[in-house]
Amino acid sequence: MFIPEEEYKRIIKSFPVFCVDFLIKCQDKYLLIKRTDEPVKGVYWVIGGRMYFKETLQELAKRVQMREIGRYIPDFKLIGFSNYFFPNVPDERATHTPTMLYLVEVDEMFTPQLDDTHSDFIWTDELPEELKKQTDFIFDYEQLHLGREVSSKDD
Repeated sequence: MFIPEEEYKRIIKSFPVFCVDFLIKCQDKYLLIKRTDEPVKGVYWVIGGRMYFKETLQELAKRVQMREIGRYIPDFKLIGFSNYFFPNVPDERATHTPTMLYLVEVDEMFTPQLDDTHSDFIWTDELPEELKKQTDFIFDYEQLHLGREVSSKDD
C-alpha cells in the first residue's frame, strides 16, 4: 500500500516510521551514498528506506536496493538497531525512525546506479558518525570495521 505524500507528511509528525538500512561492505570498505533529501541531506549515508504496510523484508530489500543502487543483493544479516531522532527541518521525510541495520557483504566494489534522491557515492573505511552514535550493534563496531569474527555482546 502506498501512502500519498501529503498524508505521509502528516503521519510522520505523529508516528515513528519503521525503516531498514543496508550497510554494503567489500573487504574493509563501506558503500555510502550522498543524500539529496532530508533527513541527513548532503550526508554520505547507508542505503535504506521505510517499510510499506504488509511488505516483507525481502520485498523491501529488493525495492530499496534496486531504487538506490540499481542492483539487488539478497543475502544480508542483521547487525544492529537504531532509534533515530532527526531534527525538524523543512521537507523532512521522517523525524523519528526506528531502523534495523543489515550487513550486505559483496565480493567487489561496484559503481551504483543512483536514483534522484542521491547525488554521489563513496567507498570508505569510515561509517557516518551519527550512525555509529545512534546504532546499538549486535557486536562491537570495531569487530565489524576490522573484519573480526562477529560475536554477541553477551559473550
